[in-house]
Amino acid sequence: MTREGGRPLAAALVLLALGATALVAQEPQARELSLSEAISIAKRNNPTYRMTANNQAAADWGVREAYGNLLPTVTANGSAGFTEAGVQRFGTVDLGVQSTDWYSSSYSLNFNWNLSGNTFFGVSSARAAQESTAAGIRAAEFTLENQVTLQYMTALRARDAVSVAQDQFDRAQQNLDLVNTRVEMEAAAGTEGRQAEVDLGRAEVALLQAERLYRAEKHRLQEQLGVAIDEELDLISEFEIFDPTWTRDELLDEAMDRHPSLRAARAQESSSKAQVRQARSAYFPSLSVSTGLRGFTQKALNDEYVLNNARGSAAGQELGCERNNALASAIGGLPGWQVQDCGQYTYTDADGLAALAANDAFPFDFTKNPLSLNLSVSLPVFQGFTRQRVVEQAEAGASDAAHLARQEELRLRTAVTQSLDNLQSAHRQWEIETRNQELATQRLTEARQRYEVGNTSILELMDAQTSLTTAQRDYLVAVYNFHQSLVALEAATGRTLRPGAADGDADGS
Repeated sequence: MTREGGRPLAAALVLLALGATALVAQEPQARELSLSEAISIAKRNNPTYRMTANNQAAADWGVREAYGNLLPTVTANGSAGFTEAGVQRFGTVDLGVQSTDWYSSSYSLNFNWNLSGNTFFGVSSARAAQESTAAGIRAAEFTLENQVTLQYMTALRARDAVSVAQDQFDRAQQNLDLVNTRVEMEAAAGTEGRQAEVDLGRAEVALLQAERLYRAEKHRLQEQLGVAIDEELDLISEFEIFDPTWTRDELLDEAMDRHPSLRAARAQESSSKAQVRQARSAYFPSLSVSTGLRGFTQKALNDEYVLNNARGSAAGQELGCERNNALASAIGGLPGWQVQDCGQYTYTDADGLAALAANDAFPFDFTKNPLSLNLSVSLPVFQGFTRQRVVEQAEAGASDAAHLARQEELRLRTAVTQSLDNLQSAHRQWEIETRNQELATQRLTEARQRYEVGNTSILELMDAQTSLTTAQRDYLVAVYNFHQSLVALEAATGRTLRPGAADGDADGS
């Protein structure tokens, strides 16, 4: 081939290689998900946990409200009105004719301070409820961490089961190739080949079922996370098996001291006792103090009406002065009775202007009312047994909360004892199954070697294959029995127990 003829072929090969590279690059990449990341996602999105966490804000405002009840309440009011001239009536009663339109406005600023036993004990009750809510949220958070961890382990178990099924399928394919070779060499009967094909078909079905289960467990994991992830998930956290050396008393002490659910139960008991104290405070007297600032103004819209009122007022004062002068002259010099100059009351234009200026008060030139202050003390004597019923209900709730806390203690004691025993048994089972898997692998290798040289039958080869598959599955069961037993022990103890994982860090990778 000439150099010119080879160039198109080389170019085509380069383009083919680039296209293959592009296709590989376009393949979707699986999203890596560690256990710690899964727990973090669940805390942000799991609906059940989020509903519980939402209670904290209301509990915090409950404490603020309780402190706010110790302070006086302040109410500000303002109003403005218009009254048209004409006949004024109250029902069927004629109040006379109003000869002018009126604007009016008023304000009031009221202070009320109520203090009672319920007010004072409400603060401690609200704080206890706040602490109970926070403890309940922490217990829900721990439960969520445990559930996500358990489901993550379940998905890992399904993933490893796929690997076991794939190994089984690969060995069945190898056995089929080996049998076909011997059949072609007429060293084995054709029925042996058909038997190997049946074994391969069974292995393929087992692989399909394992893959389906793995997909289902990953979907269940996403349900725990509270969010749908469209990408293919690659679970990357790995966990080692170790010899559990804890003692029952050691773990029980930790569970009784720090388990979130037990703390939540004890916090609920404290909150219930605070509610009892608040209910009993209904027998205490209460104090109420109130005061207020008030003002009013009005404006007549008819200036002539204002001037006529000013003239009438001046004329009345002048007439009164003249009568007093006449009486003083008749009495004749008694102390306090002196003749006055009545001309000072005579209406002038300046008086009219002053009246018009005083009328121009709407809307903010208020006339203040005198300050008022009221103090009252009340002592409840009889209220129809309502207080007794409320106190009895509160005491029953406190008793129930104490029983629940005690019940939680008993449950944790049983859970710690059983979970530790299960974990120790699972560790021993893992040791046994590790040895069984090694022996089964060795047996299959020897059976295959003997079958190749014709020293054994296809039945022994198939039996060795089945034994190894069973050993691998039993080993997988032992591995994840250990991990799941450890998760159960963590749930009973109330903290992370895996070596190398800090308390609150669930990832063992």
